[in-house]
Order: sequence, then C-alpha cells, then structure tokens
Amino acid sequence: MMTHKKMILALAAVALLVMAFAVPATATQFKFNGDMNHRFILGTNHFDWFHADTKGTLDDGDVNDNLAEIKYRFWFEAASDDSAYKGVFATEIGGLNFGKTGEADYSGDDIKMEVRWGYFDFQLPFAEQKSRVRIGLQPFKVNKFKWSETAAGVSLYGSAGCVDYQLAWMRGYEVYNRTKDADDFENDQDALFARMNLKPGDGLDLGLFGLYEWNGVDKYKAGGDYALDPINWEVKNLPKDIDFSITTLGIDGGWKSGDFFAKWDLMYQTGSMDNVEYDGNPVDDYDLDAYFLHADLGMKMGKSTLTYTFWYASGDDNPNDDDFEAFISTDVDIMDGIIIFEGGFADDDYFTERPYLADKGFIMNKLAYDYQATEKLKLGAAALYMMTAEDIEYTDMNGAAVKEDEIGIEIDVYFKYKLFKNVEWAVNAGYLFSGDAMDYAEFDSDQPGVNIKDGDADEDIWRADMRIRYKF
Repeated sequence: MMTHKKMILALAAVALLVMAFAVPATATQFKFNGDMNHRFILGTNHFDWFHADTKGTLDDGDVNDNLAEIKYRFWFEAASDDSAYKGVFATEIGGLNFGKTGEADYSGDDIKMEVRWGYFDFQLPFAEQKSRVRIGLQPFKVNKFKWSETAAGVSLYGSAGCVDYQLAWMRGYEVYNRTKDADDFENDQDALFARMNLKPGDGLDLGLFGLYEWNGVDKYKAGGDYALDPINWEVKNLPKDIDFSITTLGIDGGWKSGDFFAKWDLMYQTGSMDNVEYDGNPVDDYDLDAYFLHADLGMKMGKSTLTYTFWYASGDDNPNDDDFEAFISTDVDIMDGIIIFEGGFADDDYFTERPYLADKGFIMNKLAYDYQATEKLKLGAAALYMMTAEDIEYTDMNGAAVKEDEIGIEIDVYFKYKLFKNVEWAVNAGYLFSGDAMDYAEFDSDQPGVNIKDGDADEDIWRADMRIRYKF
C-alpha cells in the first residue's frame, strides 16, 4: 500500500512532468498514447508446453490451466511544431499474471515496469532531402523473420529521390573495457545495418538489405561461457565469450494488383562462430552457411481475404561436423500459429518466438481465411501443416534410433469485435494434431528420468485465449 510520503512524491513528480511539457507549449506538440491489453488463457490441456519453467515439454497426460494477465504500454512524444525533432519515451508493464507473487498478488504492492523506448529523433538541418537521425532505445526492424524488436543504437534514415534508405549501428550487449591492452570492441555484441527500398513499378515494392553482427572476442579464455544450446538458437541468446561474425544479405518486398497481392523475403547467411561448445561436443570453430525464404500469396474477394503462406528456414543436419547450416534470427516475435508460435492473445506465454524449432529449421504451409463480417466484427480461420527442415533425432524407449520431422497439423480460429471505437474484444483458439516429431518432447512426470518416447506422438495440444484491448 502506498504511504502518504510516497503519494506526495508521486504527485510532485507528475506535477513537475506536466509543468515541463506545459511551459514550452507554444512551440511543442505533445502526445500521449496507450495500449492497455488484458489477456486470458481461457484454457489449455498442456500448459507445460507454454510455461517458461517447462517450455517445450509434454507430460504424458493433460496439464490443464488458465490464467489472466495485463500488459500496459504508455508513451509520451514531445515534438517541435514543425516536426523537425521529437523525443519519445515509453514504459511497459509487462505480462503481470493475476495472483502471481511479485506481479499482481494481494495488495498489488510489487512494481514491474520497464523502459520500452527512449529516443530522440531529428531532421538533419543541412540535408536537402528528407534525412533523419534516431538515437537511443528504439523500435528497430531488419526483417520480420530476422530482427524486429526494440534495440539501442543510432539510425540514419530518409529518402534520396525515389529511394528510401536506412543505415544503423546497434549494440545488443556491452562489456566494459578494464584492461589497457584489450580491444575497444572486445566482447561487445554489435551490428551494422544498411537497407535500400525501391518502387520499380506500379504496386511493386522491393527492399535490399545487409546486416553484419559480431562479437569482438579474439582468443580463448579459461573459464569462459562457450556452451551453445541448440534449443536457444538465436543471436540474443548466444554465449557472451564466443567469437562470432554473421552476415545476413536479404531481399524482401511486396506486390499488389487489383485484388491480388504477394509478399516475399529471401535471406542468405554466412559467417563463423569460434570457441563454441555445441550440443555437448568439445570447444571448436564452426562455419555458418544458412538461408531463409518466405512468400505470401493472397486474394481479396469482397469482404473475404484468402492467403497462402510458405516459409523455409534451413536447419542443421549434423551437430558433429564443423558447419552450422541452421538459419538464425536475432530477436523476433512470430505470430503465425497459436500452439507453436506467439499467435495466442496471451502472448507472454508461448513455445517459441522464432520461425524455426531449435537448430532444425522449419517448413511452414499455412492457408488462412479472414472475413470482415461487419464494420465491427472480423473473424477467420487457418490450417497449418508444419515440419522441421531437418530430422529431429533421438533414441526411443526400446533403444531404437528415431528420425522424425512432422510437427503436425494445426487449426486456428478467431474473432475480433469492436466494443467501442478504440476497444476490441477478441477470442482465438488453436488445436495441434501432433505429428510424430512431437514425441521428442514427451515425458512422464510420475517417472522422472524414465524414457517413455516410443516414436509416435501421443499428446495433441489445444489452447483458447481472449483479450480486451484499449488503444489510444
């Protein structure tokens, strides 16, 4: 419970904030925006598959649960009257579960608040064309499937004739230099990014980009952190003491003609990861050679939209050689499925945020139907057939070697309804008819350490979510 002293301090802080923005009101545009998202897992038969502590496991039998949570985001924007410069600051109260100790339990005394964004954005005064610089913790996007999240750095973007461009430096991880002979960038995880967007024809958009990511470790260090778990195959989860350099080259874009549309992404990765202990193997050096391709093909038919989605993320077929062939994302949120990805409305509880499973890659085939029934009501359904690009290999309970790649068939449905102009009520649900590759995740909590895998998937997964969301 807030004391009188805390309340006085809080009111004083609010008053100072209001005064700070009110004084230059004649020259400043001030905006306040919010996203108040209330999410519920109405039910699931395998909460173990989604929960952070047991993520990716399937008990031999139902693990039923439900939960409620809130995620609030508020952001302030103060801009000059001609929009030549602006400052943006955003906060997030993220995924507070109702009744969870330390989040939203009795009396609600615990505070879980973070800085979502904090950046300054300004027009270069000497640039003839539109050219702006953004400095700070900012929304950053390379590509939906590679890197699209908040990141800290400096970005230059703008237009030159018919070309839009972006150049950026981002820092994902910082280590302070305390040794006089150490390199300035030692152990820092940095990235350089360049993009050029074109419109070569009517209805056609084309993007070309390159991303270089590296960690400056230049030698083996006794007692270092080298263990790379294939389950955490993502740049932001790479060990801090491995020397890596990853170059990603890509082409993306879209096309629209009448009622038809298409979107595409193609990426190739090359590079190296040195001083790595991978999948239980001794420390070694590895070369990276991977790729990713994606396409959406769709058609609008009055109030209906039909979309076919395909993607292929390359996977690694042999953990014992010196080559990595698995496409690796940096930091993404993939929403294309409720059971495998983050498509559930309570999206702080999910299996994976990446467009692949571990280091085995992924093959997605998805057919989605969306229908705008009324101005306020939208509903839809999707069928997904999913596989890994490379086999998941393990030994079953009888000692036989198993190789499987079928994740299964998932059916998703949803509806969204506008209760008010800025308030949405929505429900979605998914059911996965598990393919035999899902047997790899199965265990029996009543028999710890006992291998019950028999090569056949025994556990289907379903989940239903709801949200009430107010955005302003």
